[in-house]
Amino acid sequence: MSRQTRRVYIEKITRQTAMEFKNWGDFDDPRLSGYNYGNLTDFEINFWFSTVTTPRKKYFAVKKVDDDRFIGFLGLKNYNPIAKRAKLGIVFDPNYVSDGYGYDAMRELLDYYFNEINFKELILEVNLFNSRAIKLYEKLGFKEDGYTEEVFENQDIDYDDRFFEMDHGLIYSKILKMTLTKDDYYEL
Repeated sequence: MSRQTRRVYIEKITRQTAMEFKNWGDFDDPRLSGYNYGNLTDFEINFWFSTVTTPRKKYFAVKKVDDDRFIGFLGLKNYNPIAKRAKLGIVFDPNYVSDGYGYDAMRELLDYYFNEINFKELILEVNLFNSRAIKLYEKLGFKEDGYTEEVFENQDIDYDDRFFEMDHGLIYSKILKMTLTKDDYYEL
C-alpha cells in the first residue's frame, strides 16, 4: 500500500494510548460483548496494559493517519522469535468495523511481521460466528487449520448450535483455527 493511500498506521501500544479505550463504542451483538473496551475503568485499562506488555507479547495500536485516532489494536501473543511464530489477536472500536480499517491495519502488520522481523508463520483462532473476521482472514490469505472449542465468556447469549455447543450446562464456542505462512503471504 503506498504511503499516499495509507489510512492507518500501527505503533507499539502505550499506556496513554490504551486510556483512549474510553472513546470507544460498544458492539450491539451480545456475542461480541467481550470486545467492548469503551466502559473500562482506569484500573481495568491499566491491568489490561500490564498483561499485554510482557516479553511473549507484542501489541500495536492502530491509528488513523488523518487524525491519529486510536481505533483498534493488534496483538502478537505467544511471541516466539526462535520458532519465528506468534498468535494474532485483533480488536477494533465498533465505530470503525466494516470500513476496511482492519484489512489496512493487517496489511501493515503482515508487512512488519514477514518482512521486518522475518517471522515464518502467524496463527489465529476466531469464533465461528464471527463471519466478518473470517472473511478478512481469508482475504489476507489465512487458511483453515482445524477447530477447537472453549467455554464462551457470555453464558447469557442466545444459543445457536451452528456456532455453539452445550456441555454439562455450559455453552462452548466453536472456534476456527487459521494459519498464514510467509510463503502463502508472498503468493498474495
